[in-house]
Amino acid sequence: MQDMMKMYSMGGMGMDASMFGADQTLTLNANHALVKYILDHKDSEYLPDFCEQLYDLAMLSNQPLSPDAMSKFVARSNKIMMLLTK
Repeated sequence: MQDMMKMYSMGGMGMDASMFGADQTLTLNANHALVKYILDHKDSEYLPDFCEQLYDLAMLSNQPLSPDAMSKFVARSNKIMMLLTK
């Protein structure tokens, strides 16, 4: 997780570290297959999508996404599902 936060703060993921609100904590299960994949494939071209998807899924478990965030989530979900067909 610390590596992911470093990448976010450096702008290498195309994401802004401020998206992690100061009053929120994202806890990841390091034994989860998706988290392991992210940590083991830091050079994957799909890593930003997977990280954003993981974050949005965590957010959805607590509150609805904004309409804009939900549109991006759905588009990203479709993109990830298309990867599964290859």
